[in-house]
Amino acid sequence: MQRLFECIEEYDTITLFRHTGADADALGAQFGLKQWINETYPHKKVYALGTSVGSAAAHYPSIDEVSDETIQDSLAIILDTANASRIDDQRCLNAAFRIKIDHHILVDRYADIEYIEDRKGATCEILANMFQKKGVMLSKQCAEYLYSGLIADTLQFSINATTPEMLRIAAYLVEQGVDVAKINEQNFSKSLKEYRYETYIREHVQLIDEHIAFCKITKVEYEQFGLSYNAAKEKTYALSHVNEFHAWVLFVESTDSTYEMPLFNASIRSRNVIINDIAMKFNGGGHRYACGAKNLNEAQITELLHQLSQRINNKG
Repeated sequence: MQRLFECIEEYDTITLFRHTGADADALGAQFGLKQWINETYPHKKVYALGTSVGSAAAHYPSIDEVSDETIQDSLAIILDTANASRIDDQRCLNAAFRIKIDHHILVDRYADIEYIEDRKGATCEILANMFQKKGVMLSKQCAEYLYSGLIADTLQFSINATTPEMLRIAAYLVEQGVDVAKINEQNFSKSLKEYRYETYIREHVQLIDEHIAFCKITKVEYEQFGLSYNAAKEKTYALSHVNEFHAWVLFVESTDSTYEMPLFNASIRSRNVIINDIAMKFNGGGHRYACGAKNLNEAQITELLHQLSQRINNKG
């Protein structure tokens, strides 16, 4: 990571990017790093870019706007994004120098330097670990951005990627003044319409061999709850924490869908069986136990569920 710090010192203009449909880890990493650079190098110009966000965006600052020329002269740091096609604002590929920091399994190289730690629970964990090892004292605001992304992506330290080191990193952030109760509330409280939508998902769950749960939600269905696509697809956890479910999938109608050809994006989760290779067969990918697939038709949905069933039942 030393080269990262050297590059930050070298460039006067730094642009920060992340993936489309940005969640708390992407936004926490983006604004946490921006906060630290602004506080450490007040003379530098630092911009956080990208327009596609999920419901977590309400707790973060507004996105910046810059010219193409500004990006071309900048150091671009792309956070929490495994493949170039998913970067929200493709202009980063024209930057003078590019650094990628990510915790997803490698699927695409698009930067001059790439820091990938795919066994970390969050990109915010990678950044916080970097600061901790450097002996940096963070501001409360910076630490809260990073802590928010960490607990969001790890579901409050409940996923398989949780390690003693992760908890020590969390403790380091809390030592910087994080308001733990406030950040938990921001990430895990919900509106009444979201509560009703999650109830709807549970009421319409379908099972395969009692061990695989799935629910398919159309645009008409999620819009009746007043939710956007991004908000609707974030509720995969509504199917979790059921003893009998070894894997669960939420299919939400894609924004690329048409009346003639309804397509669905899948958020796939597994309790302890590696499934990301299955997602990769369906224009997707992600973590070993948490991944997604894109623009599936009915036949592909059926085949994905079949392959998932085979894997969960140790048949493939």
